[in-house]
Amino acid sequence: MQALAFIAEDSGTRNAALVMQRIERAESWLASNPGIGTPGRRAGTREYPVAHIGHTLIYCIASSRIQILRFLHQRMNYC
Repeated sequence: MQALAFIAEDSGTRNAALVMQRIERAESWLASNPGIGTPGRRAGTREYPVAHIGHTLIYCIASSRIQILRFLHQRMNYC
């Protein structure tokens, strides 16, 4: 994941490992509770902020599974 490589370079591998751990927890939580995210900015998507790291998972629900589409810093503007 490109964002993790940047985090590792900017903040160290320990921080990148912590970020990855939080992402994995969020993915697990979403798998069990797919509707927990808020409706996304694009039709058919949902957004879930990952705790304590300032990033959001953009995902969709397809055939009762979640599909992670993007992982964005919350300060980024996307459409």
